[in-house]
Amino acid sequence: MEVRNKYAAGMFFLLTIATIQLAHAGATDKSVENASLLCKMLDGNDALTQASEFSAEDRSVNISVDSSPEEARELCPVISAIVEDHDMVFAQGWTVQISSAGNGYEVIAICPL
Repeated sequence: MEVRNKYAAGMFFLLTIATIQLAHAGATDKSVENASLLCKMLDGNDALTQASEFSAEDRSVNISVDSSPEEARELCPVISAIVEDHDMVFAQGWTVQISSAGNGYEVIAICPL
């Protein structure tokens, strides 16, 4: 009986730790919330040719502009400044992917977040 109680107590302890870790990870990663906010901010910019969108699965914010790849890359520091000015934090691997209508909506620039 004592072994069973120790086993049950050990399993309960492990489940508690796992639950706390998941809750903490979910509470600290605001990437999806910040991606949604960034989309709303970018949609107010007349330079976009269509509404921005984000993908939590791909860890990307997708925007479309009517410009060359060189001009699109010049948007990266602007986007970084917006993110920094609004204290947005993204998990590692999040990017802004910029496509162009003139290039068949192919990605012409990628900006890390």
